[in-house]
Amino acid sequence: MEKSTKLSTIGLGISLGLAWSIGVLIVGVMALVMEQGTVEPFKNLFNIMYPGWGDTLGKTLLMTVWSFTHGFVGGFLIGIFYNLFAKRFN
Repeated sequence: MEKSTKLSTIGLGISLGLAWSIGVLIVGVMALVMEQGTVEPFKNLFNIMYPGWGDTLGKTLLMTVWSFTHGFVGGFLIGIFYNLFAKRFN
């Protein structure tokens, strides 16, 4: 039986958290700069998860921190489940 590779759950959490929060920040700044008619569908979509996103720079930065938390928890859980299943099925 070959040994399975174990993922770093913290590393995966930080990686996914940073990727998601950078994406939310970039799109949020674009929502602040561009015409409101153009970005209204995106604002409606993002405001479901991140209320106040795209209204002001402060709210967008706060929601960027919140999105890092979401990405970190998601990556952490994916890492835990991967390690658990890799151990069981290898």
